[in-house]
Amino acid sequence: MQRQPLLIDGKEARAIICMLKTNVHDHTIYRVKLDELRSLVESLGIEVVGEVVQSRYRPFAKYHIGSGKVKEVRKKKRRLDANLVIFYNILRSSQKLNLMMALSCEVIDRYELTLEIFDQMASDTLSKLQIQAARLEKQAPFYKLQASINLREDRPFFRAGGEYAFHGKMREITRNQARINEEIDKLMEEKSQRIWKRKNELGFPVICIAGFYNAGKTSLFNTITGDTKPVSNRPFTTLSSKYQRRFIDYETTVLFIDTIGFMLDLDPRLIQSFKLNLLDIRSSDIVVLLFDLSDSMLMLKLKISEGIRLLRQIGVDRSRVILVFNKLDEAPDKGDRIEDELELEMYDIPWMTVSAHEKTNLQELLQLIAKRVKYLKENPPTVEELSPFRRAEKSVNRILEEYPDMRTSRNLPPFHSIVRTILSQNTSSNNTVKAYTRLSEQIGLDPYSISEASKEDIIKAIKPSGMYNQKTQYLKKTSEIVVEKYDGDIGTVFEYPFNEARDRLMELPGVGPKTADVSLMFSANSRVVPVDRHIERIAKRLEIVEDDAGYEEIRSAWQDAATPDRFRELHLALIKFGREVCKARNPDHDTCILRDICPYPEKHMEENEHDEGIE
Repeated sequence: MQRQPLLIDGKEARAIICMLKTNVHDHTIYRVKLDELRSLVESLGIEVVGEVVQSRYRPFAKYHIGSGKVKEVRKKKRRLDANLVIFYNILRSSQKLNLMMALSCEVIDRYELTLEIFDQMASDTLSKLQIQAARLEKQAPFYKLQASINLREDRPFFRAGGEYAFHGKMREITRNQARINEEIDKLMEEKSQRIWKRKNELGFPVICIAGFYNAGKTSLFNTITGDTKPVSNRPFTTLSSKYQRRFIDYETTVLFIDTIGFMLDLDPRLIQSFKLNLLDIRSSDIVVLLFDLSDSMLMLKLKISEGIRLLRQIGVDRSRVILVFNKLDEAPDKGDRIEDELELEMYDIPWMTVSAHEKTNLQELLQLIAKRVKYLKENPPTVEELSPFRRAEKSVNRILEEYPDMRTSRNLPPFHSIVRTILSQNTSSNNTVKAYTRLSEQIGLDPYSISEASKEDIIKAIKPSGMYNQKTQYLKKTSEIVVEKYDGDIGTVFEYPFNEARDRLMELPGVGPKTADVSLMFSANSRVVPVDRHIERIAKRLEIVEDDAGYEEIRSAWQDAATPDRFRELHLALIKFGREVCKARNPDHDTCILRDICPYPEKHMEENEHDEGIE
């Protein structure tokens, strides 16, 4: 079916595509990337009427391209009657706004263009919500900048609300983001549970067909499984993963997954917007990385290196990858040349050429998959070969099996939860309980009682928790804010979507990410894995994250490795494991259930031997 032209202000879209080339010695690769941009633009029914390329060592702060090039684009726009300018490069909000003002037309970058394609191809609710979330994340800074300029004269005055007019617009965007993310989390929870169920209960090896858009992933999936999923020559036909079981031989039955396509220079924010697709790829046993053999050799080289890099970034090691070059029927002469011309030996990854359309070499591909499945089963990866995600996944399963009944039945009232979490900072659970009980008996656990109590009385009550001077200050200030701002009832905050509630709680003194997460988990049943010192220590010893990883990165690593319905259980089990086994000093390596997948004991031993050698 022919694509209908896109309209801008009632006129057919006519675009000029632009690119800043920062590698001035690049005379070929930029052309390949620009041609890919052109094909993406044309897939939306937009006519490309011109292009502008500039070479400079670094982007110009105001426009990304130089001001002289902006004048050239403006002249070309008038001469060619263009009404849209599309950049290959990702633009900052200020650059986009400056370009729109200078060119007097709509300006978008490759990120926004990809989202527009995604939006038109999305058919399921989760994909549409993920696209909305990604779009809002990109647009929020731009809206803020645009509104602040448009409304800069609208300043607070006598009896005004005390804020600039665009703050209301930003609050609306923030609320929309929170609402959409909340809906995504609910759908993600349902779908991720199904993924883990397929993997853990059915027990079939999972084979994920990944690769670049238009490589024929869905065609290959249909041919192998006998399914009839829709196929199109337009990019990104598949946004939500498809699953189908396939018998290969008498001892090998696998589950095939067809998932979203990659593209060159894919923005990391766009990758994170489709977390469920990432989970499909990351949790699979083997990834079939698919390429279009009809592409030029230069394009294939780029896509191979980019594809392997993306898989490594996602958490898939090379031992689980098979390179497959599809559309052999369209480029039969390349089948015998690609090994030498693409230097495939240096990747040390098995590869094969196939034709999904004519079913060429498909049986050989299935045999290779079965062979790799058996090999990986008989030769599990060593500690060094395990990807961080795989190590986290195995650790979560073992720890939850070791500590199965870690749910707490009682939820604390919201303010009580905040108080208790503040008291728990940098102290043991026994000391926390003592301080919490004494505060309850001697002063009370409501914000009015704490705000009116003297500092001396609070210090006396919470002394067992340690750091009592600082904690007293936090409790007093937090109580005063709750009384003044929330009329003594912080519970209303806990009814907001998770991200908005979290941000509001973190405005309180002494409430950081961990305190906010713990409070929301125990008082609002939020699905989150709060990270304390035990959980951080375990993650870094297992090398699930880097040594310099921050709170959010550690939290995401644990959450990616478990289903949301087990987050609270996992949080409590990790703390117990950290206190009893993976202790800060003298960890119990001998009885540790993770000793065969944890790199820490061996490194710790090497460090000790090194220290003894120095002595």
